[in-house]
Amino acid sequence: MPLPATHELHIFGSINSLEFDLVGRGTGNPKEGYEELHLKSTKSALQFSPWILVPQIGYQVHRTMQFEDGATLTGIYRYTYEGTHIKGEFQVIGTGFPADGPVMTNSLTAADWCVTKMVYPNENTIIDKFDWTYTTTSGKRYQSNVRSNFTFAKPIAANILQKQPMFVFRKTELKHSKTELKFKEWQKAFSDVM
Repeated sequence: MPLPATHELHIFGSINSLEFDLVGRGTGNPKEGYEELHLKSTKSALQFSPWILVPQIGYQVHRTMQFEDGATLTGIYRYTYEGTHIKGEFQVIGTGFPADGPVMTNSLTAADWCVTKMVYPNENTIIDKFDWTYTTTSGKRYQSNVRSNFTFAKPIAANILQKQPMFVFRKTELKHSKTELKFKEWQKAFSDVM
C-alpha cells in the first residue's frame, strides 16, 4: 500500500474560551520526513499566537501539554484514509494562558527544534514524551512538557517494536498572519546515533 502523500485538515477549538476554526490542505513525503500545510481561518482573526497550534498539526491521537505558567493544552485527533489521502479532524482546547503571557499577547516567534522519545507499551500503542519550547519576542523561552498517546487499530510491525526507545527529531517553520498559517515540518526518526 502506498504511503499517504496529501492531506486535508480541520482544526478547531478554543484558547482561553476564544474559539477558532481552521481548514486547509497540504502535501508530505513520509520517506523524506516532511509535511507542508496551508490553513485558513473560517472565522475571524486568531486572538492568540498561531505558534501555539504548531505541535497540534501532525499525526497523533491524544496530546496533552503542560506549560510553565500553569496553562494546559489538550488535543484529540481523528483520521480517515482514502488511498494516499489523509483527512484529519483535530479538536484543541487550551486553558489558563495568562492574559499578559506570550500566547495571548502574540509574543511567540518560533518553535525550537526538539527530540521526542517514543516507547511501545503494547503492539497497538505508542507513547511519547518531550519538552517543547518556543522563542519569544523578548528572546526568552516558553516551555511545556508534552505527552502523546497513539493508538492503532492494527498491530505495529514487529521490526519497529524491537527498536525501543525510538527518537524523533523535529524542526518546524511557520509563516502566518492572523487568518492564515503556512506550516512546514521535518522529522527524522532514529533509534541509535552510532
